[in-house]
Amino acid sequence: MSTLSRKVDLNMAIKIINAMIIYANDNELLPGSYAVVDEGGHVVAFERRDEAPAATADIAIDKAWTAATMKASGRILEIISKGQGWRLNVKHKGRLTIIPGAVPIIANARVIGGVGHSGGSAEDDLKIAQAGWTAIFREEGFNAEVEERLSLARKIAKEAIEEVNNRKLKPVTVAVVDEWGHPTLIYRVDGAPFGTLELARDKAWTAAAFKTLSENVSSLYSNMINATNWNERLTPIPGGVPFMYNNKFAGAIGIAGNMPEEDKNLAMDVIKKVGLELLG
Repeated sequence: MSTLSRKVDLNMAIKIINAMIIYANDNELLPGSYAVVDEGGHVVAFERRDEAPAATADIAIDKAWTAATMKASGRILEIISKGQGWRLNVKHKGRLTIIPGAVPIIANARVIGGVGHSGGSAEDDLKIAQAGWTAIFREEGFNAEVEERLSLARKIAKEAIEEVNNRKLKPVTVAVVDEWGHPTLIYRVDGAPFGTLELARDKAWTAAAFKTLSENVSSLYSNMINATNWNERLTPIPGGVPFMYNNKFAGAIGIAGNMPEEDKNLAMDVIKKVGLELLG
């Protein structure tokens, strides 16, 4: 518990997510999305199961954000808001949610992060989030079995983190999205600025949306991009790389944390090392 008095690191966040997945599997609950954030409400780790609806991704993240920044669970906020939670939601640009499935992480009487789950009923989401929360008090590790797409995303992220260490690069955020640009996994390495979160995710989205390297979008679609700011996720800078899996377009990786060319080279090398084919 001494390390928890300072912050939630990536290893702890992954442990929490694995505990949630194991609980969901053991109780035959619906697959969902799992998010762990730090004290400031910024994602440390996120994963989405293969059969989980894409919309659950941001709901889980927003639940975790709510628990951390409001320093209360979704259930408690539901009770104290007395049906007026929508007023708070409007104030926070739709992020704040009083739906159960949001649990704060508390250590030494201080909120140091939040856990969020989305994918089942309100009661099931709460139970799964609570199962994740209890993992911080257990010494043993957890190794949850996951489906093919998420397993591949984990392999990509693990390889990326190893390469960051081998190359002595600055800490990064790694985001893996599916073929539609929806996040499958987001890991923020300890020490990576929280600003790299959206940048990595947006690079991956850009590469997936246009099925080419994120940096190529500026030249390939210059007229459209220059004419209008049509999508806030559009990020035509190096670091987003689309990939093939089993001879089909399967998604993209986005990396942020170093110089753009370093991010791109790292992403491309990682895709090759895990045996995937580059696209674009």
